[in-house]
Amino acid sequence: MGVRPLADADWLVVDEATPSELRRKADLLARRPDEVFLADAASEPAGREVLALVQAWLGAHHPTGGADRSGGLAPRPHDHAPAEPAGAAGPGADGGIHPVDAAGRLVAEDLCLLEDRGSGAVLVAASVCFPSHWRIAEKMGRTVAEIHGPVHHYAAELSSKVDTFLRRLTVDRPVVRRNLSVHDHDDLFAPEPPETYDGFTGEIDELWLRSERQTLVRLPGSGAILFTIKTQQCPVAVLRDRPALCADLALRYAALGNELARIGEPAPVPTGWVPWLQARAAGR
Repeated sequence: MGVRPLADADWLVVDEATPSELRRKADLLARRPDEVFLADAASEPAGREVLALVQAWLGAHHPTGGADRSGGLAPRPHDHAPAEPAGAAGPGADGGIHPVDAAGRLVAEDLCLLEDRGSGAVLVAASVCFPSHWRIAEKMGRTVAEIHGPVHHYAAELSSKVDTFLRRLTVDRPVVRRNLSVHDHDDLFAPEPPETYDGFTGEIDELWLRSERQTLVRLPGSGAILFTIKTQQCPVAVLRDRPALCADLALRYAALGNELARIGEPAPVPTGWVPWLQARAAGR
């Protein structure tokens, strides 16, 4: 799973990209509300915990910086209140919107709320403006195992480990992990299926590296789990100045490509990706 302990001060990220990401969130919530926020009717109590936790963290660690950069981190529910999807929670404590929606408007991270509904951790509320190849409508109400069904090797190798880890996650031990993918565009809102790169004829330098900084936090009152996703990306071309990183990525993607080829699945990168990395690693 690649998780490691997370200090409270490092929980969320407020950086130079935060203002533009908050503006992009506001635009998506105004224009495509049902695609970026959903919640079931029973999730509001845990959602209020989420909002309080986010507000408390911002107050402690970014009391003015976030507001100055974004033009106002405080939720403005009446400006961009999304239409409620079928089965969504009713008016919340924060001016008429669900508290997870309100919390999502304060930070660049996407927020997913998981509650144990008897069959394991289930996705019960989600503010996800920057998805990478998935849609919340397809995941809402599903267990973690069901959500990750399409992930290579998940059922056989990770499902039971993840379920055990989530059960054992404690309030005082938040964790963080990262993943990495390659996209053919830089739009943060990317719910479409993964690129196949069949017949890709573009330049490798034109692709984008996309990394998700993911955290898991157990909420003290409800016992629910908050999963946060901070999406960070940059042009692949920046790797030209990172030969050691190119060498590491070449090894990882070569191994992944071999494994996927063994089971007849395409690699999630163009055929020229590994040779390009190897050339950069060698200083060419």
